[in-house]
Amino acid sequence: MKFYFAPMEGITQYPLRNTHKEMFGDSIDKYFTPFLTASSTHHFKNREKKDALPENSSSFANYKEEIVPQIMAGNAENFIWAAHEMHKLGYSEVNLNLGCPAPTVVNRRKGAGLLQDPTYLDEMLKEIFTALSEDDIAISLKTRLGFTDVAEAEALMGIYASYPVKELTIHARVREDYYKNSARIEAFDRAVDIYREKGGKADICFNGNIFSKEGLERFSKESRVYSEVSAIMLGRGLLSDPALARQLKGGAPLDKEELKSYLKRLYEEYEKMISEDRNVIFKLLEHWAFLNSRFKDSDKYIKAIRKARSRGEYMAAVSNLFAKCDFM
Repeated sequence: MKFYFAPMEGITQYPLRNTHKEMFGDSIDKYFTPFLTASSTHHFKNREKKDALPENSSSFANYKEEIVPQIMAGNAENFIWAAHEMHKLGYSEVNLNLGCPAPTVVNRRKGAGLLQDPTYLDEMLKEIFTALSEDDIAISLKTRLGFTDVAEAEALMGIYASYPVKELTIHARVREDYYKNSARIEAFDRAVDIYREKGGKADICFNGNIFSKEGLERFSKESRVYSEVSAIMLGRGLLSDPALARQLKGGAPLDKEELKSYLKRLYEEYEKMISEDRNVIFKLLEHWAFLNSRFKDSDKYIKAIRKARSRGEYMAAVSNLFAKCDFM
């Protein structure tokens, strides 16, 4: 089984990818970038382009295969332009985002918004695969089961099966679920069945609520099509446990001192990208939102971390938490 680090907007940027790759990268088969917006101006935002530049993937011996740029586009023309730009940078695969549920994205008919109009989506994919058919770059898709109802998956899977998709990642929720509730395993199974029945050949990646070894074991028992799944995409699980994929592959669980070193290294990497201490700390607080559950009786120590406004205050607060709280 392969394991991927999911794209998470504003979080899985190159400082995190480099840090995680250095310490836990042997357990991750692919890292996906936060989405690159393919706009009608045919220019990426500076921070997005910087995130994709090969020189900012210093921890990767083979960034071309290990990192996949995810593209957010509302039409074929813009996606094709963005794919060509990533090809110029040496990437061997790009991923089309069909799953982001954010209203600001959906209202622009991007991300999960494209799932509302299967006819338009089909036409868009036809244009994309026709234009890029002779280019040496693979196209993968990350989708949800539908917009409001899992019954929508039947039409969507039929569309995806019509094209030479390298890999199909299915987030086992509909858009209206956002990230709430349990993953819809039965609907996921049915979607995979339909995709194969329609002739779909792509590898299948599952995305949805794998936070532990027990969670993966539960999924393997509940899913009828588990044998069809070649990869698991992990997102929030890796933020709360950076060693999760290692453990899922039979390795050691996360160690307290290991996490401490990881967070120190992560701070140092963010410092290179962000100028002011308080902004670096704000970025780290996004991680502490997931990590605080690993420490027993940690509320007042987490509060001190949140109140820190300088590097010294932050490091002292973190050291105090590690010294005073039991690690779970």
